[in-house]
Amino acid sequence: MKDITSKLSLVGKNLQGSEIRRLFEVSMQPNVISFAGGMPDPDSFPAQQVAEAYFELLSERGELLLQYGPSRGTAEGVQAAGYLMSRHGIRVSGEEILITNGGQQGINIVTQVLIDPGDVILMENPTFVGALGVFRNARAKLVGIPMDSEGLMPAKLEKAAQDCMNRGEKIKFLYIITNFQNPTGLSLAPERRPEILQIARKYDFLVLEDDPYGELFFKGPRDRVRPLKALDTDSRVIYAGSFSKIISPGIRLGWLASTPQLIERFDMARQMMDVCTNPLIQAMADRLCSSGFLDRHIGNLRGIYAGRCEAMLAALKESMPGGVTWTKPEGGFYIWLTLPGPLSALKMLPKAIEQKVVYVIGNASSPDQSADASMRISFCHEDEKTIEEGITRLARTIHSMMGKSK
Repeated sequence: MKDITSKLSLVGKNLQGSEIRRLFEVSMQPNVISFAGGMPDPDSFPAQQVAEAYFELLSERGELLLQYGPSRGTAEGVQAAGYLMSRHGIRVSGEEILITNGGQQGINIVTQVLIDPGDVILMENPTFVGALGVFRNARAKLVGIPMDSEGLMPAKLEKAAQDCMNRGEKIKFLYIITNFQNPTGLSLAPERRPEILQIARKYDFLVLEDDPYGELFFKGPRDRVRPLKALDTDSRVIYAGSFSKIISPGIRLGWLASTPQLIERFDMARQMMDVCTNPLIQAMADRLCSSGFLDRHIGNLRGIYAGRCEAMLAALKESMPGGVTWTKPEGGFYIWLTLPGPLSALKMLPKAIEQKVVYVIGNASSPDQSADASMRISFCHEDEKTIEEGITRLARTIHSMMGKSK
């Protein structure tokens, strides 16, 4: 067949892949320091504890755990998700939880169930590139809301909502990463959280709250990372959680929490995708929670990532030329770096690759392509010494580009 594209659906023709995935091949080359991927430190994976849990569980009831499971999740999976939410003040029943194969699947399910072509999705600008891909593939209208050092700006959100209403557009939900946002590392200020919910009520849209990094705060009280879902009094917030950053991404275990009515619809959608989530993995996650191991492990992770973040911030301060700015996260995996005009992170990337360092260009995370001067650099995967060398290489590249732009 000469032209297979003629057989594609409208969705198939318009599918967009991940900019980050495209960088993986480059980042795997010898001696390349990658600040591109949001991959957790592999040395932190609790391989021994997972193996022990698997052995015990398979010995106890392997005939059940190797079988198909309920599409909504097993009792153990639901219990594990509920345990993590309860640490943040979220109280939900089992009927309000759907276990998913990772957080990304949760975003996909919500979008499939709620979005028709042309529906408006409000979001932070910039935002998670994986969510952007899902929303674009659903042919939603994407409206980015500016952020400052305290996260999404409520006044800008309200103006965008009012503008949509004036145009007769249908806003389905606000997508927001409240804690240590991907890609900026910023968190929504505690005093802004009730205000965001008030705006959602006023303009009658839902909130899809994505919170994979909420456990990875470096210091300060837990109240600073209290999710919107914990403040939700009218069942407006759909909460998406994940075990990827606190156990491992390879287990592909996440969940959605919402009203029983929406969970029923989400469940119907996931049944047509992959039937169910692995019962053995759900049981393993619950075992790590109930044994107390996961609490201790999360404490260790906070120390690891705090040290790496501190190393990257120190290296940036030491190496970067004047005019370069960056965020100063207090948790999570990422720093958002912005170049002085008229430099372009996209045009600079080939030069950075020559220096054996890679990052994610800002426009990959921007719904309106307005972040050409910015980049996401992650501190989660490389050790402190490698981070320092990588920032030196990146600074050398920026110095070179600044010299050419004069």
